[in-house]
Amino acid sequence: MLGGGSWGTVLAHLASLNGYEVTLWMRDEDLANQINTEKINGNYLPGLSLKDNLVATSAIQEISNSNSIIYCIPSDAFREVAVSAEPYISVETNLVSATKGVESSGFNLMSKILSEIHPENPIGVISGPNLAEEIASSQLSGTVIASTYKNLRKDMVDILSSDFFRVYENTDPYGVEMGGALKNIYAIACGIADGLNSGENTIGMMMTRGLGEMSRLAANLGANPQTFLGLAGVGDLITTCASPLSRNHQFGKFIGNGSSIDEAKMQIGQTIEGLKTLKVVKEVSDKKNVEMPIVDSLYKIIYKGESLNGSIQKVLGKDMIKDVEFIN
Repeated sequence: MLGGGSWGTVLAHLASLNGYEVTLWMRDEDLANQINTEKINGNYLPGLSLKDNLVATSAIQEISNSNSIIYCIPSDAFREVAVSAEPYISVETNLVSATKGVESSGFNLMSKILSEIHPENPIGVISGPNLAEEIASSQLSGTVIASTYKNLRKDMVDILSSDFFRVYENTDPYGVEMGGALKNIYAIACGIADGLNSGENTIGMMMTRGLGEMSRLAANLGANPQTFLGLAGVGDLITTCASPLSRNHQFGKFIGNGSSIDEAKMQIGQTIEGLKTLKVVKEVSDKKNVEMPIVDSLYKIIYKGESLNGSIQKVLGKDMIKDVEFIN
């Protein structure tokens, strides 16, 4: 497992519960020592007791001989870490991205980065409505493992499944990964609606119109729009848009409450994936001529300084009148 944050730690924990020998790599040597001596990750999940068959390290060469490697690295550092790990990975190793986001220089999803560095390896993606703190407390949750490699999908189901964490299979990794990245944009929009004290009708409409935008872009880029009806699409969208735990939702709520963009960023104090994704998706949708009114509106508010004026109408934008996509 590459990445010692809450998500990487909880996935490593799930694998260890199934009896697998797990190596959890992180940059922080002190945190790795704490995990090995105290069996807790005090920085991220202090309430989760870790198993003896989970060993932490800050030496990336110790991932060698792993049968499967899961990347839980923030998207801004994903390529750097993937390049650093490359010398210690064999061509038979399963490589799975559990990172939701896009690379800032173009619409590169994390699996594309992996395929560039490891063109011969089986590659997959994990995505879904997965709040690490809830999984750590054994609340019933589900995720999706998507890959064109059947054996990789089976391995991930065996490694991560438990009574409280269900792993579902999908053969459309591009669509699954897009769902995990794009939903952060609409979490910002719903956060703004929340900050403006909008009603449940408004929130429901914002989510649904957002789902339409996501699936339009996905179909244009070659993904299966039906993928967005699953956990990695509508499931993750609902969870992220509604959850006060989502940094993207929190950021939007600060904006809705009247904070400036810089003030909202400062109050969050951590990476807000939706901001970078918004900028990249705006460029792609303009280039591909895909109608995405919420993306257009948010871009004007966040990057062009257009005033919100206390109106959620400014976020919804000039919407299409068609209700459901892909119906003849």
